[in-house]
Amino acid sequence: MSCEFRTLVPLSVSASLLRRLVSRVFTAVRLNPRTTNVALAFVGDARMKFLNRRYRRQNRTTDVLSFSGMGSELGDIVISVPQAKRQAQRFGTTLLDEISLLIVHGLLHLTGYDHRTRAERIRMQRKERRILYGSSLIHRQSTSQ
Repeated sequence: MSCEFRTLVPLSVSASLLRRLVSRVFTAVRLNPRTTNVALAFVGDARMKFLNRRYRRQNRTTDVLSFSGMGSELGDIVISVPQAKRQAQRFGTTLLDEISLLIVHGLLHLTGYDHRTRAERIRMQRKERRILYGSSLIHRQSTSQ
């Protein structure tokens, strides 16, 4: 598995831990971790707001965006570290827990999960919980949007 990281803002989370989480998600959604690649970018609010405005026509920051790739390139996941910090504080959890949730959430989007309807949201949240609690990386209930 190739898991490329681009950190454009300070982030004190272990890259090896995040790689293990990505591998766990690949296994959970039946992707071959040896042949599937993903890129993770950790950005600030200004960059995230720009991307959200450009690709989703929403002029505000957001926590995570996913961009599909082709072939063995699953795609890119962009995470706003400041937004993740705010959400971690709001939910009374750690930055690692929140970043882990956002990575899983983004990866699930790249593999066909969505949350436009109530049924889709329930299905996606159940999958997030199974992956996160099974990985012993997260300690709060999943509340993705």
